[in-house]
Amino acid sequence: MRTTRLGLFIFLGAVVALSAGISFAGVGDLEYVRVIPPGTSTGSGGVTTSMRKPSDPAALGLTHAGALVVADSALVKVAFDADDAQADKLNVARIDMTGKGNFKNAVTVKLVKSGTARANYYRASFAPRLVEVTKDGKKMPVLVSGYYYKRGARESGSARVQVLAEGQCRFGDTIRKVLVMDRNRNMTLGDVVTRKVGTRQYKSADYFHIASEKGQYSMASRASLVPMGQPCQVAGKWYLVTGGNMKIEAKPFGGKMGKLAINSPRWECMLMGNGHNLTVTGGAELATVPAGEYRLRMFRLYRQAGTTRACPNIYGSQAKPITIAAGERTSLSLGLDITLSLRATISRNRVRFSVSQADAAGSRISVIYGKDGRRPPAPQIDVIDQAGKIVYTAKLAYG
Repeated sequence: MRTTRLGLFIFLGAVVALSAGISFAGVGDLEYVRVIPPGTSTGSGGVTTSMRKPSDPAALGLTHAGALVVADSALVKVAFDADDAQADKLNVARIDMTGKGNFKNAVTVKLVKSGTARANYYRASFAPRLVEVTKDGKKMPVLVSGYYYKRGARESGSARVQVLAEGQCRFGDTIRKVLVMDRNRNMTLGDVVTRKVGTRQYKSADYFHIASEKGQYSMASRASLVPMGQPCQVAGKWYLVTGGNMKIEAKPFGGKMGKLAINSPRWECMLMGNGHNLTVTGGAELATVPAGEYRLRMFRLYRQAGTTRACPNIYGSQAKPITIAAGERTSLSLGLDITLSLRATISRNRVRFSVSQADAAGSRISVIYGKDGRRPPAPQIDVIDQAGKIVYTAKLAYG
C-alpha cells in the first residue's frame, strides 16, 4: 500500500458550525468542510488507524509508560497519553503539529469520558479537531477525532481522519445542499475505487448526504445517504450522481422504471439487486422505482404520513426475492398479522428463551416502535408448574 507523506498544521480556536444558509461558489462546486455539519454523523467515513504502545514513550515526548500512538504510516500523528505518569488510565490526546511523530510540543486535547454503568469499563474520546494537511502539494483541511477504551487490563484506541466537502447539486428542477464524504479511505472526494482481495474484486465508493428542502441534514432516513454511482431518489425522481475534482453532478437515471406500492401511509425500504443498492421512500401514492429483481433488505412502515415527529412504526426485512417489472405495478403487503414465536433451549441445566416475530408475508419483524418512537418494554415470560404456580420469571432483553 502506497502512502503519501503529509505535512500538518493545527487550526486552533473555536470553530463555528455551518449554517443552513451558507453560500457556495456555485451549483455543482464543492468546498472543504471545517466542522461536522449539524444532523450528520461524526462517524461518517474517513481513515481510521488503530494504535499501539511504543517501545520508548518518553523519547516521543509522552508522559505515561502505557501511552498509545498511531502507526508510523498514519496520515496524522496522534497519541493517547496521561497528564500524570502514575494515572491508571489515559486521559489526553496529543496531536503532533510536525507530522514527525514527536509529541513534545503537540497540541493537547482532554479526553471526555463517555457515560457507562459497566464495571471496570472506561471509554473516552475527543471531538473532531480541524487539521490542515498537505497532499500531493495541495493543502486540504481534515477533521481528526479519536477514542480510547479500557476494560480491566485490556485497552485500545483509534484515531480517525475525515475528509468532507459540501456544496449544492442540481437534481432536475431541484437544487439541494449535499455533503460528500470520503468513505473509501483515499482522501479523494466523490470517487469509486475498485479493490482486490485475493481473487475477488469489489467496489468501494464515497458517499453523499442529501439535505432536505429546508437545507437540513438528518440521519433518520437512509434515503438521504447514498453511495457514489448508485441511483438516488429526490422529489420522487431518480438520478445518478458522479463527483471528482471538487465537483458534483446529478443526471437523470435512464433505466426502465416500475411502480411499487406498500400498504403504509409512509414507508422506506432498501432494495438490493441488479447491481443497485436502492433506498426508496414512499406513501399512499405509488413510488417509481428502477425495474429489476431485488432482495428486500430493510423496510420501515410508519403509521402517520407527512410528519417528522416520532410515531408508531415497524422495522423488518424479507428474504424472498421480489421483481419490479418495467411499466407495471408491484404491491407488497408488509407488517400485517404479526405472529410472535417463543423458543426455549436447554443446555447444562440452563434454559434460554428467545422470541421472534414475523408477519403474514413471511417477513422478519425486527422491532416494533410505540407512539413515542421508542420500543415498548421487552416481553416477560412466566414459567409455571403443573399446579399453575409461577416458579420462574424470565425478563427478556432486546438483542
